[in-house]
Amino acid sequence: MMAQTDAPSPRFLIARFSALGDIVLMQPVITALRDTYGPAAQVDLICLRRCEEAARVLGGLDHIHLVEKGTGECIEAIKERRYDYLLDLHQSVRSRSLAGQMDSLVLKVDKANVARWMHIRGWRKEPVPSFVERCFDVVAPFGMVPPAESLWGPDAWGSLTAKELSSHLEERVPKDHVALCLGSSQPGKHLSEDVVHAVLQWTQRQGHALVLLGGSAERPRAKELAEGWPHAVDLTGACTLLETVGVFQRAAALVTGDTVTMHLGAATGRPMASIWGCTRPALGLRAWRPHPESQDILPERASEDPRPCSKHGATCRHANGQDPKSAGRCSQKVDPSHILNWLEKVLS
Repeated sequence: MMAQTDAPSPRFLIARFSALGDIVLMQPVITALRDTYGPAAQVDLICLRRCEEAARVLGGLDHIHLVEKGTGECIEAIKERRYDYLLDLHQSVRSRSLAGQMDSLVLKVDKANVARWMHIRGWRKEPVPSFVERCFDVVAPFGMVPPAESLWGPDAWGSLTAKELSSHLEERVPKDHVALCLGSSQPGKHLSEDVVHAVLQWTQRQGHALVLLGGSAERPRAKELAEGWPHAVDLTGACTLLETVGVFQRAAALVTGDTVTMHLGAATGRPMASIWGCTRPALGLRAWRPHPESQDILPERASEDPRPCSKHGATCRHANGQDPKSAGRCSQKVDPSHILNWLEKVLS
């Protein structure tokens, strides 16, 4: 990390309104700001209230401004803080509106929209630069650069905020378990039943405890799985993201889709298999600086057609509707044997 300088203590506001995973990706830049300017600097964030959970995970923030819809809800409080810089790491209608109302120098991230669109169309082969690296480009005028490429996990990210597990949760979370994150808000990022059951079978056979994680929407599925597999612990809908960080810190390995848990896994430095469906790592939002033994696992069809179906996994060119279990969907075309081979390698 960078050494602290004698520069005056500036006031930064980071604008990143959503989504959960993208907000978690603010951590490396926040860490760089703290390393450069120290605790006297003001480093704040503005985001949507529905994403507050992710914002609370970030270590090094002084204040979080929360809005339901528009920036007018908190603009007076923002003006009172007299920020020197607005780091627009979203480039949205909201962030542009905010910039127009503030008397601050505005620095904007490159969203790489054209490059990502060209990937989806199949007109671009070169991977889109990492979103975190593009965020570091924003703070380059302050002399900040990404950590050395040899660093990963907390050494690259800095420290997330984690909530100490309650005694109830701590009793239920075995040390050195395999964490399996079941779902996503996007249908193109769900783990298939084939993948889930393969991991259940392998962990039972090898004597590893398995912790099932996900939102409340995954609870019926997870409850049924836990009833049929005694070594599986169902924590779906039971953990905040702060608590999820604590769960990951007790894990030996993590299996997840392209969602917020992938970024939390990278930040905590756990070996991780990232399962990709309708999105692709080449879009620039792959796990940043994960454990060196981590691996991206793509659908079998990706070797013939590397194009992503969509930027966020909302649509699939091979399936209609929103059913994540539709047989043609990319996430259903992931070969479980690749995940089991990875688990064997990492946990043997």
